[in-house]
Amino acid sequence: MTGTPHIVVVGSGLAGYGVLRELRKLAPDARLTLVTQDDGHFYSKPALSTALAKGKVAETLITTPAEKMAAQLKLDLRAGRIVEAIDPQDKAVLTTGGPIFYDKLVLALGADPVRPPIDGDAAHRALAVNNLDNYREFREALPDSARVLVMGGGLVGTEFANDLSASGYQPVVVDMLGHPLAQLVPPGVGDMIRDALLEKGVEWHLGRKVLAIHKSESGIRAELDNGMAIDAAAVLSAVGLRPHIQLAQDAGLEVARGIKVDQTGRTSDPDIYAIGDCAEYPQGLAAYVTPIMAAARAIAPSALGTPTDIRFPPLSVQVKTTAYPVVLLPAPMGVEGQWQEIANDERGIKYHYLDAAGAIRGYVFTKDYCQERMDMDRALSEQITGVAA
Repeated sequence: MTGTPHIVVVGSGLAGYGVLRELRKLAPDARLTLVTQDDGHFYSKPALSTALAKGKVAETLITTPAEKMAAQLKLDLRAGRIVEAIDPQDKAVLTTGGPIFYDKLVLALGADPVRPPIDGDAAHRALAVNNLDNYREFREALPDSARVLVMGGGLVGTEFANDLSASGYQPVVVDMLGHPLAQLVPPGVGDMIRDALLEKGVEWHLGRKVLAIHKSESGIRAELDNGMAIDAAAVLSAVGLRPHIQLAQDAGLEVARGIKVDQTGRTSDPDIYAIGDCAEYPQGLAAYVTPIMAAARAIAPSALGTPTDIRFPPLSVQVKTTAYPVVLLPAPMGVEGQWQEIANDERGIKYHYLDAAGAIRGYVFTKDYCQERMDMDRALSEQITGVAA
């Protein structure tokens, strides 16, 4: 690659802007173009599930307007452009505003909300809050102190239930599994989260499924698989996210659950990289803030011609449930093991996830034990790398 490279980034979330920041640090003269179907404002997506209790409207969640980001990073910002296809042969991104040619391309496409099959004439009202526009629409549709049906009791659904209850709304959570955060925490912790939120006014229907959503005087009426009906003013869909892989797949890139990348973030095409929620790293999907920043620090030099391995620290997560504080490191995908209770007292609960050899591979801490997160992450980081953090 001779002269100044032209690097095109698709997507203006944390992953897209994260890699652009790193690129600009390393290459003050590189041509950088950002293509986004949104307006390009920078904001924290994790803040969406705590915004109600903080009294935030969509505009106050914007941390840096698009124009300022473009000026700071010396970007050619193409906002409001939908990418219709990628042409790897001609090295072009085909957008609704015409083709954009690249030397290197970084896909930061994010993930799309899973839409479960639901019957009824109001099924389309189930709103997934996955960006600023969704949040604006959801908030504007919400009467004060309304009942809100939350479909899904995973991380996002539970955080929204906490936020809604702390803001004077009445959340009703329906989830097919037996306890909140069932894919992340053992039942003992899930039950404590459920009970703490129950005290705050959250209604739970666990082991249940929404079959249909109908229009009604109150807004909607949801029909559950046990024949029960739930009336609410609005419906929030939090049943999960699916990495956005269609563009990459259509372009002939290798995909599985996400867009497959190597340890440097490179896809099966040597001139195309993927980062964030859309990427499937050798370790699997890694959709939180910490891995995005770690990946950006490696993908930027790699795209500029110096292949650099992504080094992920332990990817622990703080669950934003103020009613019952939880931090956790999810058990790694495909690692056989089991949860072991280490402590359960007035300070909270501690669990370790032990693999077949008895090594700690994940953990869940609650309440006062959350303070041990940094020490545990440091110890696990040393265990992985053999180097003191």
